[in-house]
Order: sequence, then structure tokens, then C-alpha cells
Amino acid sequence: MLYSFLKIVFKFALKIFFKEYKVIHNADIPTDGPLIVVANHPSTFMDPIIAASLLDQEVHFIAKGTLFNSKFNNWFMRNILKAIPVYRRQDNHGKQQSNDAIFDQCFQFMAEKGTLIIFPEGTSINERKLRDIKTGTARIALGSEARNNFELGVKILSIGINYSDAPTFRSDVWINVEEIIDVADYKNDYQQDDRNAVKLLTNKIQENLEKNLIITDNQEEDQFIQNVEAIYKNEIIAHLDLDPKLHAFTLTKGIEQAVKHFEDLDKSWLENLQQKVATYFEKLEQYDLEDRFLARDKKKEKSVFSDSMLRILFLILGFPFYIYGLITNYIPYDLPNRIAHALTKDEEYIGPIKMTSGIFTFSFFYILWVYLFQRFIAQGDWWWTVYFAISLPIAGFFAMLYFQRFQNAKTHWRLISIFYKNPNVIGELLTERLSIINDLDWAKEQYLNEDKLI
Repeated sequence: MLYSFLKIVFKFALKIFFKEYKVIHNADIPTDGPLIVVANHPSTFMDPIIAASLLDQEVHFIAKGTLFNSKFNNWFMRNILKAIPVYRRQDNHGKQQSNDAIFDQCFQFMAEKGTLIIFPEGTSINERKLRDIKTGTARIALGSEARNNFELGVKILSIGINYSDAPTFRSDVWINVEEIIDVADYKNDYQQDDRNAVKLLTNKIQENLEKNLIITDNQEEDQFIQNVEAIYKNEIIAHLDLDPKLHAFTLTKGIEQAVKHFEDLDKSWLENLQQKVATYFEKLEQYDLEDRFLARDKKKEKSVFSDSMLRILFLILGFPFYIYGLITNYIPYDLPNRIAHALTKDEEYIGPIKMTSGIFTFSFFYILWVYLFQRFIAQGDWWWTVYFAISLPIAGFFAMLYFQRFQNAKTHWRLISIFYKNPNVIGELLTERLSIINDLDWAKEQYLNEDKLI
């Protein structure tokens, strides 16, 4: 009962925490087992929440043994999260505890038509990478089938989780659900050579995850891809007439693969482009500007004067509503951030702690504000109390929008100020940007002609 309630709460919380929460279905998700769900693992506790939220049925997790290191943790992991501990060598001072009993438990769980979520990388690091997949998933799947003469019907569902910035409130997440693997298809391989069958199935899992993730080799490449997205994503959207929300992951994946393509084709050309892009963004940072303020959207083009007047008008008229939203929402908004950073320094934990604590802080303060309003202001008029309760989250979202618009206005006015004081600076930035766009246009045509775009 508690598990079902928490699942509903977290499903709702995910839609609030992430600005863009997009699930791309390349396959239907089974509503029963025996099923093993595998996913990448960039965010320690956010990943299992997301994976479980996609499934209607109750799920169990495979989790590292160190998460069961206290009485409360042990109770919470086993009874609330339905987790099964696995003990690794690095968690036990070099001496690995036997996992034979864990495998037996998983075999039995599969035989009972259960659904198991496994993060086969074995570790959680907040990077756009996929580490080598461990063989445990394949061993559980094949072992379960072997015990039942490959008539059990175990399926493996791969899920790729892509965060724009996992620890940050109102960031984005794209979730790709890959086609199902039928473990029975590996029956002949297993009967001929069980170890080779484990290897083949593990490689298939790795392949399914890789094509549903943005994967970069290092931080420099990751930053370059993000910069190219900032400059060029709208150009690709316009050229290919795509829906930016529907194709957000596909576009980023296409850029990632194009970078790897040109790294193999002409590494010196790519390095020169990377340097140009890095220099351009360093100059933007120097002047505290953003690329989107230098990009021109002809469909929305206005005069500088009219655009500035509209910004000022919004900020003036919206200020009272901003103050209202700030007063009623700032404390429950700020507390989760303070709690998360007080509890941990690890980025992998910050996002889920913020989301979980936010559920409680907003619930507590909204109930408190409604109680105080009903008692001291509405004084028995429940309709006014209902209106006030509805206004609280609306005012909170408006306050965030207002603050963002205010920051945008500051950057906009800074751009105008720089232009009038030193127009050569803006001219140089626009020239550098145009040069980068021209290089990317050429690269796009070359890449598209080779039919490599996803």
C-alpha cells in the first residue's frame, strides 16, 4: 500500500521537478513479468524512481550492498524500495561476499513472474557515458530460463535515461524505451556454450543502451556538443522542419554521432572547429552574454525599442504577482536545495534528495499557508480558501518565470549597452558566430549526404 502511494506521489513529483519529461517509446512496456528492466545509471536515486514510474506493476531493484548499511536503510531499501542487495568486492574491503543466494533469489523471483530493475554498469557517475556492462543481468536472465527449460518467457527491456542537468530543478530528461529482448532466443547459444551466451546477451544489452544514450568520450567533447546545440540546434530544426520537443533527443544524438564521424574523417578540421567554438563561448562568458541573444529569429523579429518596451511592461505589471509567488513559495523552494547540499556533496544524490524533500516542504508549507489563510483571513469562507490554495502553485511557477524573464532582460540590456558603447565587440562576436554557422552548415551537408543522421 505504501509502495503504491509513494509511486503515485513520485510520478507527480517527476513532472514538477523536470521541465521537460519526455518518454520515447520504441516498444510497449509489459505490464507483467517475468521482466528485467535495464537502464544506465548517471543519478543514483533518481534513476530507479524514473524507471519504476514507467511500469504499472510492482518492481524490485538490484542495489549495491553498501546502501543497506544501517537498520533504517536496510528496512527502507528492502520494504519500501523493494531492493535486493548485491555485495561487490570494492564495497567489502576487497573481500567479496557470496552472491549465490542473491542469484537464487532472482531466479525464484523471475519464476514467480516478477519484474526486476537492474543498473548493469554497477556504479553511478553523473556523466554522459556508458561504462562496461556487467554480466550479472545476462546470468540472471539465462539462468532463470535454463532452470525452466527456456519456457519461462523472460524478457529484457532497455531504458536509456538522458538528463540535461540531473541535480537541477526544472532541467530536462529524455527517456528512451528500446525494443524488448526475448531471452529464449539465446537458448541454442546457451546450450552450446553458456559463457558465450552470457557474453552475447550482455553485448546486446550494451548495444541497446548505447543507441538510446548521448555518449561522450570526455568533458571537452561533452562541452563542445552542448555548445554546438546552443548555436545550431534551431538551424537543424528549421532545415529539417522538426518538432523541437518531439525530436530533442534525436537531434542531440545526431550531433554526437556527427562529432564522432568527423573525428574519424578529419580530426584536424574538427579540432579547429572545437577551438573556434570554445573561443567564441569564452568571449560570451567574458561579456556575460548568451548565444541565444545574438541569434536572430526572423519570425519573431521586433525592433530593439518595441522589444525592450514589452520586456519592461511585463516586469512592471508582473512585479506584484512575483512578490506574492516569492513570499508563498520561496521557503519550500529553497529548503530542499539546502537540505540536499547539507546531506551530500555527490551530484548523483542531490537531484533526488531535492525532489524528495521538496515533496515534504511544499506539502507542509502549502497546508500551513491554507490553514493560516482560512483561520485569519477567510474566516470560514471556504471558497476563498480554495481559490487561495489553487493560487499557491500557480504563483510559484509565475515567480520562476518572472525571475527568468528578469535575468533575460538584464542580458538583453547588457547586449544593447555593449552595442552602443563598443559596437565592434558585438560585430566581432556576430562575425565569429557566422563563421561557425558556415562551418556547421558545410558539415551538416557532408554528414546528411552520407545518410548518417538518426
